[in-house]
Amino acid sequence: MSKINTSPYLSIVIPSRANNLQLLGKILTCLALQTFQDFEILIVCDREFTEPERKNFQTACKSLAFEGNEEKIRLLSHRNTDFVPHHPWAASYVRNFWIKTAKGSYIQLFDDDNEFDAHYLEKVLELHKTATKKYQKEVFITPTLMWRNSDIIQNQWFSDYSYLLARPKIHFLKPEENFAEIKMFSGNGIFGKAEIMKKVLYDEEIAWIAEDLDFIYSVREQGTPILVFKALKIRHQERDKTYLEEARIGSSSSAQQKIKNLFLWVKKHGNSIQTLTFFLRSSRGICGRLWVKALLYWKEARWSIIGGIIKGYIRWWGLFFRKEKD
Repeated sequence: MSKINTSPYLSIVIPSRANNLQLLGKILTCLALQTFQDFEILIVCDREFTEPERKNFQTACKSLAFEGNEEKIRLLSHRNTDFVPHHPWAASYVRNFWIKTAKGSYIQLFDDDNEFDAHYLEKVLELHKTATKKYQKEVFITPTLMWRNSDIIQNQWFSDYSYLLARPKIHFLKPEENFAEIKMFSGNGIFGKAEIMKKVLYDEEIAWIAEDLDFIYSVREQGTPILVFKALKIRHQERDKTYLEEARIGSSSSAQQKIKNLFLWVKKHGNSIQTLTFFLRSSRGICGRLWVKALLYWKEARWSIIGGIIKGYIRWWGLFFRKEKD
C-alpha cells in the first residue's frame, strides 16, 4: 500500500457536516478515479465529535476510499488535537483552519455533495497553467456548477454587488464564451495557490452566509484574477431546501447572521455613495422583504425568524458608529 507524499502538490479540501456517508462516498470515488493523483484529502467536519465518534467516522471514511487512497485522507474536527475546541462555531473559522492545515502548494475546494468526471483535476491544472501564462501571474480557477444530474446551470459567477438590492448580481456565460474573468463566486469548486489563500483568509466576522463571496472578492481585490470556465463542470447534488433556507433565514440565528453580514459587507467594501444607498434604501427594504417572506412561508417559526431579523437590524445598525467590530 502506497503512503501519502508528505508534500503533495494539491490539497483536496472537503468541508462536511459528517451526516451523509453516501454522498461522501461518491466524492471519494470521484477522487479515486482521477487521472491526477498527487494530492491529500482533508475532510473537515463542521461539528464536534466525541473521541469514539471521531474514530468511527474516520474508519468509515477510509472504508469508502479505494485501496491506496485511504492513506491520503486526514479527518479534522473540533475534537481533533489540531482544533481549538472552544472557538465559537463558524464556517469561516473552519475554512481558515483547513487553509492553514493544508500541506499542498495548491488547494482545491469541494463540497461533500459534489460529483465530477475522472479528468477534472487534470483539466483544472491545464487551465491554470494556460491562464497563469496568459496573465503572467497566479489566477484562481472556478467551475460551472450544474444542478444535480440535469443540464441546468446552477451558478457560474457574480458581477458587481448591488448596494440598492443588497446582493450580488448573478450572471451566466454567453453561448459564445468559454470563460470569463469574474468578481465573485459561491466558493464551491475554487482552485488556487495555497500561499494566497493563507494570506487572505476568510473574514471570521462574516461567520457564515456569503462568507465565500467575501473571500473570493477579497482575493480579487488583492490582485489575483478569478476565472470561470464553461467546460469545467461540477454536479452539485444539493439537498432540497425550504424557501426560507434558500433566502438564508431558515432560523432566528441565520436571520440575525444574514442581517449582520449585509452591514459588514457595506462597511468593508462600500464607498461613501454605496453606503448611503444601502442605508437610505436597501437596509430597510431588505429587512422588510425578509420579514414578509418569514410571515408567509414558515408558520411554525415565523415569529422567531422575524424576531431574529429585527434584532439583527437594530444591533448592526450601530456598526457604522463603532470603531471596532462587535
